[in-house]
Parts: sequence; C-alpha cells; structure tokens
Amino acid sequence: MKKITAIIAFSLVAMTAGAQVLSFNVGRKYAGYYVSIKGDTVNGFLRYGDNYESQKRCVFYPNENDNNGVLNFKPEEISSYFVGDRCYRSIHYSGGLLDKPLRFNLVAKDGGITEFTFYDEDGSRNPDGTPKTEDVFFKANDPANPKPVTLQYFGIGFANKMAAFVADDVELSKKVAAKEKGYGMLKLLDIIDEYNKWYANK
Repeated sequence: MKKITAIIAFSLVAMTAGAQVLSFNVGRKYAGYYVSIKGDTVNGFLRYGDNYESQKRCVFYPNENDNNGVLNFKPEEISSYFVGDRCYRSIHYSGGLLDKPLRFNLVAKDGGITEFTFYDEDGSRNPDGTPKTEDVFFKANDPANPKPVTLQYFGIGFANKMAAFVADDVELSKKVAAKEKGYGMLKLLDIIDEYNKWYANK
C-alpha cells in the first residue's frame, strides 16, 4: 500500500507539471518523503539538489525551519525519495563503469519497465550546451532481468534482447522476436509503452 501511495503521489505531481510550469530552486527545502530499505515512507522536507548531487545523496530535514536532526542518505541507505517535481530511486546504474554501484536515478516514466534519466557524472555536455544524459530502463520485479540496461544494450541483436526483456508479456515478446512491422529498434519506446499498459492491467 505504501508503494502504491508513493506512485500515486508521483503521478499526481507529474500531471500537475503537465498543466503548469513548476519552478523549484536548487538548494531550497521542499516537502517530500523518502522510502526506507524496508519500505516505510517517511515524510518531511528535502533539499532540492542539482542533477549531479541528487544522484549521490538525499538530504532530509524532519522540520522545514529546523536544521537539527538533518539526515544525509546515500543510495545504499534508502530505496527512493521524492522532492519538488522529482522522484529518485536507488538502482545499480552509475554510468559507464563495468561494476555499477548504486546511484539515485531520476524517474522519467514509471511502470513495469521504468525509464530513468542518468546525468553523466563527469559533467560533460552536448554541443547545444545541455547536460549529457543516458536513458536507463529497469524492471524492478523481474528476476530474469535483474540489471538496469541502456539503449546501447539493445543495439546489437535487438529482436532477441528485447523479446527476452518483455518475455512475461508473451504476445508482445512474440511480435518483437518475429520482427513484425512496428516492433523494431526505432520503436523501442513504443514497445515499452505497450508492455507497461499490459503490465498495469494484468
């Protein structure tokens, strides 16, 4: 129930963000919560960090105007947190390292396959000046696919890899494996959307 409540809260803020432009300032405190490793939700106030700080720590204040009792959590110490317009979850993805330590990854789109945005920690930028990011995909409840993956993972052997990734949706997996029209690499996000609709209704 607590996990469902947290997802609903995140969805409501996302819907609100779609209706109006929300503005949050880095370094300020905002109402939010963190979820412990055991699954308990603790409400309070959290520091709204920049894109890089937010991936490495969660700063929690029990009271808005009192810095006493401030807690600094690392990704190993809590499972997720929510502040402002952002939801972060601790997963084993930290960029291009072979051994992926835990980081708080920003939830971009929730579902059976959750899409995350990871900001490259070297601070590198694209030619247009925007921060370099990676799209990360993770199935939290699938022992057959225990690791987060990126777009690059699917690049070679897409049909086989994606079919295995969505194998619990048998019909979708068959379409991908058979390379049906509309189920190729260029439709990866559409395939994930179709999977998530199936997952939500199963």
